[in-house]
Amino acid sequence: MKRSPAIAIVIASGALMAFAAFAQTPASPPAFDVASIRPSATPQGKGLPSLREDISTSPDTLTMRNVTLPTAIRYAYKLSTYEIGGTAGLTDARYDIVAKAAAPAPEAELKLMLQALLKERFRLAFHRQAQDISGYALVVGKNGPKLTAAAEGGGEGSMTGAGLVFEGHKMPLTRLADIVSGALRAPVLDATELPGFYDFKLDLRPYVTARQPGEVPGVNRDTPGMQDALVDVAISALQDELGLRLEGRKVRLDVLVVDSADKTPTEN
Repeated sequence: MKRSPAIAIVIASGALMAFAAFAQTPASPPAFDVASIRPSATPQGKGLPSLREDISTSPDTLTMRNVTLPTAIRYAYKLSTYEIGGTAGLTDARYDIVAKAAAPAPEAELKLMLQALLKERFRLAFHRQAQDISGYALVVGKNGPKLTAAAEGGGEGSMTGAGLVFEGHKMPLTRLADIVSGALRAPVLDATELPGFYDFKLDLRPYVTARQPGEVPGVNRDTPGMQDALVDVAISALQDELGLRLEGRKVRLDVLVVDSADKTPTEN
């Protein structure tokens, strides 16, 4: 039977619309094949052992020991402590999470799987919101920088000495700002206006021991007053060793705000 041109056009248009709808259907997010979430087996109480959290990955497995729900969220969404809000009441429970993928996957994909797991098992809901956060700007000191310029970039950094010695090789100062930000658990912007790449070493240990004579360098950042002490240490070390300093400043960031989450996950 011969179709009229008008009917043929309608059929073709319908086929194109169906194809477009199929093409626009979002793919399901990656998910773990099996996952176990249980209360932490680490004895809870006072002292560092009960506060220590451990996260490790293998080609197909994510293992988290003694973690709080905010820690799992930060890891899944690649957040710093100051980039998440709405977590009041979510830090008093700790979990052991062992999740296995159906096949080997890179860490970035394991994090996507963890995002799906948190939404499904903890019923995590959140929104993003721009907020002004108290932070710092890294600027050049009054006597100028004490930095060794590198010919080109692409180097690596390392942390040693209980996380109190930072070394960078052929790196921009934006990376140094990131390192200091991680140590202080506060946003730090590079405002030095120094382009190029540098070799640097920042050793905080002498400044820590000067404030705490006789103690082994090592920091529990949850100890009351320790964060203020770390800021003082970083300010002194940056000025003395690198000719840089920190200035207090409000930093506008996109923050993940938790709307709701169940502290008791659904069954394994």
